[in-house]
Amino acid sequence: MNLSSCRVGPGQSREGFTLLELAIAMAIIGLLTVSVVGLYATVAKRQREVKTRKEMESIREAVLGYYQSYLLLPSPDPGYVVPVDDLDLPPTAQRDEIYTGKYYAYVSSSGGDTLKVDGRSIGNTALVLISSGSNLEFEENNADLTDNEYTQEGTSAGFDDILVYISGSELSSFTAWRREIEEEVAVLDQAAAILADNDDDGDGLVDEDPGGECGVEDPSGNCDGVTNWGLVSGIGSLVSAGLLWNADHLVDPWGTDYCWDSGNHRFYSAGPNKTDEGCGGDDICP
Repeated sequence: MNLSSCRVGPGQSREGFTLLELAIAMAIIGLLTVSVVGLYATVAKRQREVKTRKEMESIREAVLGYYQSYLLLPSPDPGYVVPVDDLDLPPTAQRDEIYTGKYYAYVSSSGGDTLKVDGRSIGNTALVLISSGSNLEFEENNADLTDNEYTQEGTSAGFDDILVYISGSELSSFTAWRREIEEEVAVLDQAAAILADNDDDGDGLVDEDPGGECGVEDPSGNCDGVTNWGLVSGIGSLVSAGLLWNADHLVDPWGTDYCWDSGNHRFYSAGPNKTDEGCGGDDICP
């Protein structure tokens, strides 16, 4: 048998791969597969984290809305659970359904103990909301929910808790706004009552009875005891009646005209989003 015919001479091509070449190719494919799978897992985890943060921010916004209305923070449900009934949220908002499936930790203080995050005080009227992350464990200071100290930026290698908070300084701005709104709305409501009670001839002006003998010098005057709320249609009606002279009472802290609630005979603010939601949403209705 002539084996020389099986040899590949100079300048000649050969077909197929050697075992060494196949082994190298398989090793490269394996490395690429591991890299792609690892990258996919990292991206998927990051996407879940982003969605969880977004959900936590929505809970945070609900708490701010509650505080705007009541000037206090809702207490947690038993076990440091998000109080979804108070916040008008679905039951699923109690759990980190996207990232871990575990309950969030909800810790609030309304004028009581001072809460700290990463060693810094966030006030004694404040909120902390925590997700345990992908390892399902609250870590570092978050492991003890009772000591009022919590960790947002962990120092351990495996730390992956997600923490958002509302500080007392942030809430104080809402307090100032609400008190300003309450004071201005009280003035507007009083003016509205004067117009409704005293414009008996419906001319948009408060009737006068200079002689003090109602029904004599002013037959259509202001002593018939009838309150006509239909005469009040908003800020403009009070201005037209000459009942407002201070421009500060015309707009709320966000520069929006106060809204008139004709059903309940009161003024209210459309809130930070400047959208009248009929005393719903983030409207502020003292």
